[in-house]
Amino acid sequence: MVGGLASLLYFTLAGDVLKSKENAEANLWRVAYWKAPIPFQGEVPENFHPLARDLSAKRCAQCHPTQYEDWSASLHSKAMGPGIAGQYPPFSSSEKAGCDVCHAPMSEQAEELRVSGEWTANTKLNQNLQQEGVTCAACHLRKHQRNAPPQRTGKQDDSELEELSAALHGKPLRTKFFETSEFCRGCHQHEANTLKISGNTIENTYIEWLKSPAYDAGKTCQSCHMPDRKHLWKGIHDKEMTTSGVRIEHTLSTENPKTGEVFRATLKLSNTGSGHRFPTYTTPAVYLKAAFLDKDAKVVSGDYFEQHIIQRRLNMSNSPWTEYFDTRLASGESAELVFEKTIPPEAVRFKLWIWVKPDQFYEGFYKRMISNKPKHAGLAQFQEALVEAKNRQYALFTKELEIYAN
Repeated sequence: MVGGLASLLYFTLAGDVLKSKENAEANLWRVAYWKAPIPFQGEVPENFHPLARDLSAKRCAQCHPTQYEDWSASLHSKAMGPGIAGQYPPFSSSEKAGCDVCHAPMSEQAEELRVSGEWTANTKLNQNLQQEGVTCAACHLRKHQRNAPPQRTGKQDDSELEELSAALHGKPLRTKFFETSEFCRGCHQHEANTLKISGNTIENTYIEWLKSPAYDAGKTCQSCHMPDRKHLWKGIHDKEMTTSGVRIEHTLSTENPKTGEVFRATLKLSNTGSGHRFPTYTTPAVYLKAAFLDKDAKVVSGDYFEQHIIQRRLNMSNSPWTEYFDTRLASGESAELVFEKTIPPEAVRFKLWIWVKPDQFYEGFYKRMISNKPKHAGLAQFQEALVEAKNRQYALFTKELEIYAN
């Protein structure tokens, strides 16, 4: 099928435009590889070493300690954390399965499976594996066959590991598709036939990448989120990663502001390095802020605060959902905050800052669930998830000035 498309620059598959023959090949492979749920691994081959017979990431750690350590610190390992666990109790079987596709994609992780059109309790459920979320086996195992990207050249430790791996659990099947953005697409791009709001699916990261300079430069998801094949998948939750994708500029009318004077400041954030919109998806919010502060470090009462929000904010209270606004930045775009006010006598400091809430949407969701549904079975999980979400907030940039009496 794909071979007949060699002369085409663009072609359409499942309603999405894939830019090249290579993208199309990778996408066809992706559809087959990420069949949902991932079929049971089945019986373990008799010649496998005891360490290789368990599907848990903890067993993989015995030979892949660096990858395990990175994964353990990543959000992939927390994909079945309290935020989603709290939502599950009232969900129908199909709703849970819809979440499991990305959060716990293996058949061994599912509480129920659909058999002959009926939802049936999974007698092979591995609850410990379920809690591992997007675990090692989810990406690398199919019928106990280890799958991996092409072996790196010039890496002696990789060659030694290859021999050890073959002895423990058979030679891994290596494919170039592990290093394509299509590998990540299944969970980071909703398909064209799903809900669209203002013309875009809820999760639209893959399409954003196709339209970005990163694609033209040959950069994939892995180029930025798995440098040197690190299994950290850093994104908006990581300050250093966020900083690497943007440029921040500011101007001040003076470094020595005085009460009674007109003071002007600007704060500009540009998407200079993200391979998609900044930020992608609907969960994060980035705030450009400026304010005069009083002696208690609080915003001076009155019109002495300005804010610009960078986010795609949806209204999910109605059906169908609608979009409040989408101020996210495509590659090369900028957002600017202008603050110009007369300095009041109560002001002792001026503050200019950028505040990142990686889980802004979920913070609001958890708060609503806690306050509106006190008898909800997942209340304890929501309380835990809210604490986690708040702890993930951070200042991306801060500039403060002392204000002098005139």
